[in-house]
Amino acid sequence: MRVRLLEERDFESFRTLFDEAFSEYLEFLRQENHEQFLREVAEREEVTREGFDFYLRTGTTFVAEEEAKVVGYVASQTVPSLHGINKELWVAFIVVQKKFRRKKIGLALLAKLLSCAREAGVERVYSTINPNNPESLELHQKAGFDVRDWKLASYEVKTS
Repeated sequence: MRVRLLEERDFESFRTLFDEAFSEYLEFLRQENHEQFLREVAEREEVTREGFDFYLRTGTTFVAEEEAKVVGYVASQTVPSLHGINKELWVAFIVVQKKFRRKKIGLALLAKLLSCAREAGVERVYSTINPNNPESLELHQKAGFDVRDWKLASYEVKTS
């Protein structure tokens, strides 16, 4: 397995992996929380070229390859400090193709990201974990993250 920076040529793989993971999430919601499932279907997220280009420019998004095929990625970005810390990094997505999970690929992606963060002088790395995803919780703990309980508050601003 090889972990490297995201490149222009990775667009289709990035989009395909995101779609697979999002479909898996929708299937979970369909069974567990039908109301949330309906909201997510109505607001279906897709990887656009603009969104991909954003992560391409961050310099902190990495892909994992097996036999020259992208099988996972960690997408991240630096964010303005919220806690008086100079540099923070936000992990937006960790995606590993289903048949390649439990093979330490997610851990290798996070290790590469954390190494890059250290070299860049980043002082804190943040990630959100869906409470219904124990595998993600375990992955973050193995990578050394201090995982705490969290609540997410959001407000949808509607235009007239």
